[in-house]
Amino acid sequence: MDAFVEGSGCSLNKSDTEQIRGFLLQNGFGLAEKPEKAGLIILNACSVKEQTESKMLRRIAQLNAIAERQNSVLVVFGCLAKTSPEAVSKISKKIVLFGPSLEQLASFLKLPPASFSPELAGQKENKLVSIIPIARGCLGNCAYCSVKNARGALQSYSMDSLEKKFITCLKDSKEIWLTAQDCGCYGFDLGTNLVALVERLLLCSGNDFRVRIGMMNPGHLQKFLPAYIDLFRDKRLYRFFHLPVQSGSNEVLRAMNRPYTRQQFLRIVGCIRKAFPDASISLDLIVGFPGETNEQFLETVSLVKAVGPDVVNISRFGARPNTLAAKMPGQLHGRVKKERSRILSKLCREIALERNRRFVGKEQEIFVNEIGPKGGFVGRNQNYKPVALKKSVLGRFVRVKIGKAFQTYLLAGSK
Repeated sequence: MDAFVEGSGCSLNKSDTEQIRGFLLQNGFGLAEKPEKAGLIILNACSVKEQTESKMLRRIAQLNAIAERQNSVLVVFGCLAKTSPEAVSKISKKIVLFGPSLEQLASFLKLPPASFSPELAGQKENKLVSIIPIARGCLGNCAYCSVKNARGALQSYSMDSLEKKFITCLKDSKEIWLTAQDCGCYGFDLGTNLVALVERLLLCSGNDFRVRIGMMNPGHLQKFLPAYIDLFRDKRLYRFFHLPVQSGSNEVLRAMNRPYTRQQFLRIVGCIRKAFPDASISLDLIVGFPGETNEQFLETVSLVKAVGPDVVNISRFGARPNTLAAKMPGQLHGRVKKERSRILSKLCREIALERNRRFVGKEQEIFVNEIGPKGGFVGRNQNYKPVALKKSVLGRFVRVKIGKAFQTYLLAGSK
């Protein structure tokens, strides 16, 4: 039987999707490029945001229509299936639902027992990039987040298994993503931490690869900040820091149950910028959290101005099922959230362009890791900035001179 497997969401979800494909291939399935060609359709669906859930439900309805037309089995897998099963079942009672558990999917398909792990080979989406989950679950209990309900408590993979996976990935990849729901708490359940893991992985010989480390709770990062920053003197690490601060107001952070203050976060950023002024800092922000006043929103605006982030993911608060925030008083009107999002988005676009202009005229080494969405190719510099170029050098490290800057990428000119 041929299976069609589609995924969405974070890099951890991307890895799960790749491992589902790999697992099916190992057990005699073919992989169809279109759902119309498959007897089994699997959608690994994200539910992190209210808007994302709405998008996923529309996609499920489309896939369900295809499945019913050709008598295929539709499986909705992952966080959405665990956090909002009633919403999916409203589309069709025939849809099979599994949370992010490969064990359950394997049992349903009557295949040998299996679980997500570093030992399980995946079918990579980008042949040049390998994604390595270093842990599952997290230690947080954020008031707005339903992902904890889907993925559970922290379970870090052993350093031995991750080192073995890393060495295997280097045989056919020059870019590796270390990912988790929260990379910052890796190893806390094993008596170690992220710094120790990365130090061990960087003992691998060779200089012709790059490593991107995924997002981490700033509250965990501050526990080992100096040692973590020092790691990035190694050019094999992209100088990219994804720090989901969520708000610039201490009152809102407390209501969110985030384990740090505005002042502590700014200290973290200050230390990073002092060591690496051109490092890319990526923020996640929520506007319109229940009870957020205009003064508290302006604290987030001032924090953004102080940080000068390179990338910002802005979310309008949307109540997620079975979360504390869904029941909080002071739920804000959509118009208020939309206006705050508009103000913040405009500021972030201006800052991102200003940050990118710093690179114009500079020569940069980039790793060309993907085909551009509108033709040409895209590489990443030391700070994980996307650099568009026309030259066909996919999979290679090249030096280019930056000719022009845009809000979301750099354009290579003549060297």
